[in-house]
Amino acid sequence: MSFLGRIKGTANELIDSISNALKVSLHDGSGNAIGSNNSSLNVLDYYTRVAQGLVPGSKIIQKYGKNPSVSSGTYSTIWNGGGAYTGFPTGAETVTVTSSSIDDVATTGTGLWTLRIYGLSATGLEQSEDIIMNGTTAVTSTLSYLRLNRAKGLTAGALLHNDGDITIRQSITTTTIFAVMPATYNTTMIAAYTVPSDKNGYLLSQRASIANKNAATVAMRIKSRSPGVLFTVGGEAALNSTGTGYININFKIPSKIPPLTDIFIEAEASTNVAVTAFFDILLVDI
Repeated sequence: MSFLGRIKGTANELIDSISNALKVSLHDGSGNAIGSNNSSLNVLDYYTRVAQGLVPGSKIIQKYGKNPSVSSGTYSTIWNGGGAYTGFPTGAETVTVTSSSIDDVATTGTGLWTLRIYGLSATGLEQSEDIIMNGTTAVTSTLSYLRLNRAKGLTAGALLHNDGDITIRQSITTTTIFAVMPATYNTTMIAAYTVPSDKNGYLLSQRASIANKNAATVAMRIKSRSPGVLFTVGGEAALNSTGTGYININFKIPSKIPPLTDIFIEAEASTNVAVTAFFDILLVDI
């Protein structure tokens, strides 16, 4: 064999040796080898696996809100109640659910019949219950709520949606309005959230847009507070109807949000304009 042939052969042997040394054998929990065609080797993005319920103790919540009338001079929370959000009380109470339409009444109305409310108990744990609508007459919940993060329609009459605006507020402290579900939406629109007491949150992304064709500039900011401290600004962005009317921010390194932290997005505009905002939070059991 020639000198070059011996070098080539030695190089191939070295490559084979390194390759064999780097080989990894995979085994399942019982110690059985996993072949390359085994479905256990399907690789998914971590967040996709969480969304599919494949990561125990973790889930992703998506919050979205709309304020149809953000104006100049004062920051307003992005929720359909308008103005500053009023859903961060200090104590838990039962809530009342009322529609502005008599047609949002169970079994006989053309509007919404039932809806489900999602919130936190007095100790900050997640809970939910179903409400049977009774039109403009208030219906009181069975459970008490420290926070109410979302509500959605379940069943309806011929319209297939809520005919009126549905308001959810504390039954005693009636100035504490948790949510206003706009007519036809079948869901609340609140860019605000409170992390449950048994979880840590991680802010994955946030988005915002000017929701109508009015010419305007909009200043956005996200604020949060842990229990016992003041709200602080955690970030700012700007929108312009003649330029950047939409913004999307994905955080490569998510910010940790401790249990019972309140978080919301607010905006102030150069002229009256509708604004939407969204954010995604990864929740992980403690």
